[in-house]
Amino acid sequence: MNRRNISRAFSVLPLLIGASLILSSCGGGSGGGGTTAGSNGSISGTAVKGPVSGAAVTAYAIDNGTMGAQVGTGTTDSQGNFMVSTGTYSGPLMFQMSGGTYTDEATNAGMAMHSGDMMTAVIPSVVSGSTMTGIQITPLTSMAQARAHTMTGGMTDANITAANAAVGAYFMVDDILRTLPINPLLQGSGIAAGVNQSMKNYGMTIAALSQYAKTLGMPTSSGIVTAMMNDASDGMFDGMMGGSPISLSGMGGMMSGTMMQSTAGTSSLATAMTAFMNDASVNLSGLTAADMQALINQLNTSSGNLTGAAGSPVNGMISGTVAMGPVSSGTMKAYAVTNGTMGAQLASGSTDSKGNFTMSVGSYAGTVMLQMSGGTYTDLATGATMTLAAGDVMTGIIPSLASGSTTSGLQITPLTSMAQMRAAHMTGGMTETNAAASNTAIGSYFLVNDILKTRPLDPSVAGSGTAATADMRNYGMTIAAISQEAGALGMSSSSGMVTAFMQDASDGVFDGTMNGSPIAMGNMGGGGMMMGNMQGTAGTSGLATAMTTFLNNASMNKSGLTSVDMNALLTKLNGSNGTIQ
Repeated sequence: MNRRNISRAFSVLPLLIGASLILSSCGGGSGGGGTTAGSNGSISGTAVKGPVSGAAVTAYAIDNGTMGAQVGTGTTDSQGNFMVSTGTYSGPLMFQMSGGTYTDEATNAGMAMHSGDMMTAVIPSVVSGSTMTGIQITPLTSMAQARAHTMTGGMTDANITAANAAVGAYFMVDDILRTLPINPLLQGSGIAAGVNQSMKNYGMTIAALSQYAKTLGMPTSSGIVTAMMNDASDGMFDGMMGGSPISLSGMGGMMSGTMMQSTAGTSSLATAMTAFMNDASVNLSGLTAADMQALINQLNTSSGNLTGAAGSPVNGMISGTVAMGPVSSGTMKAYAVTNGTMGAQLASGSTDSKGNFTMSVGSYAGTVMLQMSGGTYTDLATGATMTLAAGDVMTGIIPSLASGSTTSGLQITPLTSMAQMRAAHMTGGMTETNAAASNTAIGSYFLVNDILKTRPLDPSVAGSGTAATADMRNYGMTIAAISQEAGALGMSSSSGMVTAFMQDASDGVFDGTMNGSPIAMGNMGGGGMMMGNMQGTAGTSGLATAMTTFLNNASMNKSGLTSVDMNALLTKLNGSNGTIQ
């Protein structure tokens, strides 16, 4: 096989494997992969190369690092949105999208995905029967899937996590699976409320790929996605795949004889991004090249080496925010998780006045437990300055961290604390699977899609609810309701209520007991409590009542939200039997 054919063969390999597996597996559509009748797991999201309309989206199980049986299928709507039923399947999952049409950013022309071109994405861990939303299938997730596919062991949980993190770090996007790229063809999309730098970098990277395809004369820009997948597969953007030059013949309708430039993923992409930013006929985002300078500089000076690939510096970083109201001057520590239990300390640091923290975890890979103690915060229900009481902590658990990766935007909150405690008491302890399951379960209970990455709204900030998503609203108001409950009990520090909720969550049911034993509230929250037990309804109707009380208190609730805005969560809590699932 010559070099051109090697390159092209890789680009269609997953498609060919998938076809053979579909033919050999039992059933089609949403069959296979552990799916059973009556199961209700699902994953929804958006396919973006410009939003792709009318594309086929297929989910595949991953078995021993390779693409396995088909789990489910779906079709994208006019905005690129899709939903695929995953039944009872659990484990890593691969998405493959083919066909469909999109509006190319660089030309504003309608294009069809070229035959043989596709976009992919890989999810490290799916919990059986769970609902996941906001998953993106893009050129960047496609590069990450190609990279994971060729790593030693193939598409394992660890390799998927590492590849997603590496591609994200390269293009300065915090989370390529969950960050929604801006669409620069929409007026003011880059300066709209709630748009962060990751969303800008994501959208403009996709636009730059289209711009680069335009300079190459590709009839269909989907071809550059296939080329970049090949280029990323060996961990180095250098126009080669495993040492062999990448032929662009046939990609996106290209004529034969064209080879991929060695700078396609570095300085040439930076040049393409600058050209797109300066073209006012297509860049309607409101952003200029100056807004993208950090990413443009990184691409211009890059060696093409993906973070975490062989030869890259190994210096993993974790950053985020502690929220009970922002916790200032708290002591943050990161711990390895060994055999499901808290192991050696990896790093320590302090939170700043906004609750932000950053820690270096070196080359560690695996599950990480975060713990914060001490610190002060402004209680949401009373406006009083409080200190985390002695013995009270807030925690969080990261299911899988890739060696040398950068993970930002983490939230450490009462909800992540409950999830960490729940995982610690599951069979096997804080394994990667249990950590992912408990984070998902607590999020589902409080109607927050991703408790580790969603930033809670701060209801003490005037109008904060206006631009907040439903997840952000539910998150922030749940924390406020916990503070309201603590105030009603006369706690001198509402951190004691967090400790009580952690214990209540540990056995998987919010019922005021821990493994059948009532939870004693004496001495929680700084010793201000009278002796007594936690109410059985504290995590259900009691929390709903506290939330309603807080929402109706205009002196403390400045978000602009009312009980009507929170009706879905209030109804869920009022009708809940406390089961976490």
